[in-house]
Amino acid sequence: MKHALALLAVAAAVALGVDMLGDATKTRPDEDLTGTRSEIVMNVRSTFRRQLGPLAAGLWGACQGTVASRLVAPAVTNVRGGRFRFEVEPGLGTHARRRLTGCLEDTTLDRVQADVRWVRLLPGAAPSGVQD
Repeated sequence: MKHALALLAVAAAVALGVDMLGDATKTRPDEDLTGTRSEIVMNVRSTFRRQLGPLAAGLWGACQGTVASRLVAPAVTNVRGGRFRFEVEPGLGTHARRRLTGCLEDTTLDRVQADVRWVRLLPGAAPSGVQD
């Protein structure tokens, strides 16, 4: 009887571990967040001696395929000195947020690096419309 309970406990632990590993390593569907948007703020730096705006927009371009959300106008904007902000709608669920953050921070554009400072879920649609 003790062995059966021990085997049952081990089987339950293995099943839980497999599920947690699956959450960490593959794409899982997110909850429907229609009617929300997400604000993404990132720091961008580069060894290029040119404006960072097109490079930040290029990072979004390289990573937009990781999420089903669309960029909200006015697109990627320079907040100040290498900090950029953009919004997508619908808002990003947990898994989409992880995928986008990972892509933005891991994508290799020559001599360009980004650090996502935050991804924040916001209510309602942005008043300025949607841009492809």
